[in-house]
Amino acid sequence: MRSPFRLLALAGVSAALLLSSACDVGLPAGRTPHREGNRLDMGDQLKLKPQRKDLFLARATGLMEPQPGAIAAGEAPYPYAQSEADRAGAELVNPLEPTPAVLAKGKFVYESFCIACHGAKGAGDGKVTALFPKPPSLMTQKVRDWPDGQLVHRPMRGQNSMPSHARQIDQNEAWAAVLWIREMQKGEPVAPPPAAPAASTASVPPATQAAPPAGGKS
Repeated sequence: MRSPFRLLALAGVSAALLLSSACDVGLPAGRTPHREGNRLDMGDQLKLKPQRKDLFLARATGLMEPQPGAIAAGEAPYPYAQSEADRAGAELVNPLEPTPAVLAKGKFVYESFCIACHGAKGAGDGKVTALFPKPPSLMTQKVRDWPDGQLVHRPMRGQNSMPSHARQIDQNEAWAAVLWIREMQKGEPVAPPPAAPAASTASVPPATQAAPPAGGKS
């Protein structure tokens, strides 16, 4: 016959396991509401849970590849290809206004992602240029004349040695950075256009003196 204390201990362990599993499937846990869908708990935020199976179909949903064309909640994919800068410039309109809050956000984004190459004033003299090619200045008349869509296209798709930043910033953050660049352009002088690369001149070997004919005099 089992000891009453042993039975009581087994009952306690069973209850603890039951309660922990109940919390995982969305049942109330303690005094704080803990239901999947109310997002009050970090464990219930929108995300895939790799080690958890679907409760009904027994599939490891977190380990499955998303369906082709699937878009994350709240995501708006940038629709233009890298070669479509002109079309982006013609069709895109900045949805943000240069309010103090937006400009502060744009400055933060610029100083977090752009300043390393483009420099504090957009002159293309960031610290990374000691090791990598120097980007053109954002203060040239050419860049000033670009529509905002042309300018936002660069961080979203990349250009030359600059990779796309679409995984680091969303489109609203890129638009805010554009407005901050426009704000800097108001206070900075127009930079000269980048110098054209010097034409490479192949070294021409000096003309060799013709050898005298055989048996003749030089």
